[in-house]
Amino acid sequence: MVSLIYAVLAAGTLGAGIAAVRLRAWVVVVVAAALVYDNGVIAAGRLVGEGAALEGLNVGRYVGHALFTPLLIVVGAGLAHGGRKVLTVLAGLLVALGIWTDIVRLRPVPERYADTLRYVNDNAAGPPVPAIVAILVLIGVGVVLWRRDGWPWLFAGAVAMFAAAAAGFAVPWLGNLGELVLLTTVVLSVRTATVPPKPAVAAATG
Repeated sequence: MVSLIYAVLAAGTLGAGIAAVRLRAWVVVVVAAALVYDNGVIAAGRLVGEGAALEGLNVGRYVGHALFTPLLIVVGAGLAHGGRKVLTVLAGLLVALGIWTDIVRLRPVPERYADTLRYVNDNAAGPPVPAIVAILVLIGVGVVLWRRDGWPWLFAGAVAMFAAAAAGFAVPWLGNLGELVLLTTVVLSVRTATVPPKPAVAAATG
């Protein structure tokens, strides 16, 4: 049953990624691809079975999270129309930290949860700092969009992701569900930012 949940999450994330392709939001597309891969590998883990093949596939999960998830900060900077240089540097630092914690120090060990089988990092210590910082930045960007544009959904998605990540320690798939919610609100925020106002609205505000 839980494997099916991950498969559904992979399909939902793929849908968000396709929407991002249509918007030509390529950074979001890359992040979506990494999350589709992440959910897909977990969904298929029990079918692949324990061994070198599944271990290698799971290494890709950690590489994707380390390299691409912090890039949502760059997307947030674009939506906020400010702080691009600072937030881009911050994203780079978080990528570097993720490379150290999730790639250089990666020690994969098999772990079963319900009917799923995946490899986790036995060297993991403490909370995932890059992911937490990225979520907090997006919450801040969400506040800006809410106050400036009356668009509360990125804020809501980032807060939901923060809550889901905390709950994910007890129920792992909730963290992945939070990622889908956040990604969806990011895509919707990009879409809203790129759709030109209707003539009547433009005339009223111009």
